[in-house]
Amino acid sequence: MRRPNAVFRPVERYADAVSPRTHGVVALVSFCTFVGVIALGFVPVTRRIETSGYSTSELQDATTRTEVDTILLALEPVVDSVMLLSALDYLFVLAGLFLFFSLHSLALNTLEGHAKLALVPKVGMVVTVFSRLFDSLENLWVVLIYTNPDDYATILIDLMNASETVKWALVGVEYPTLGLAIVLALVVRFTSLFDGHSVRLR
Repeated sequence: MRRPNAVFRPVERYADAVSPRTHGVVALVSFCTFVGVIALGFVPVTRRIETSGYSTSELQDATTRTEVDTILLALEPVVDSVMLLSALDYLFVLAGLFLFFSLHSLALNTLEGHAKLALVPKVGMVVTVFSRLFDSLENLWVVLIYTNPDDYATILIDLMNASETVKWALVGVEYPTLGLAIVLALVVRFTSLFDGHSVRLR
């Protein structure tokens, strides 16, 4: 068992809650959902929205009320698709959370006994939580804007922009950290297998 740590205790508990096999199954299902949402959801729905001349990403990048109002007016004919995209975004966030958590949990189980190396997946899980949180918040501000196009609070634009900026900053750490955790876990696993083989040869 790992020594409890106040900062990492929740992610350690998640990693220890089920077996590595279960984490593997969750990762597989989450990955299929993750890819499926992109290929079967985001791609066709985004194309439908872009027939308006704008995309939701342009709405998220808008910084003034005039820009936002112009985009909202153009999106009116495809507002149903915009709403569907927001729902898909939350499914994407949830699938990504479970995918990253399960992969980090597998890495953490492999790195047990290597305290310093184990910090990588632990930090990765914490970063993932905040990354998905700000992604969800960004989507929330967008939903509040386009569901009330005539009377939304202007501060929602600032909140949307700030959430997007923080989200992408976290994503820039989140993905490399996951990659590093997987590489470290593979190195430790292959090293242990090699050491075990050497012992048997003796």
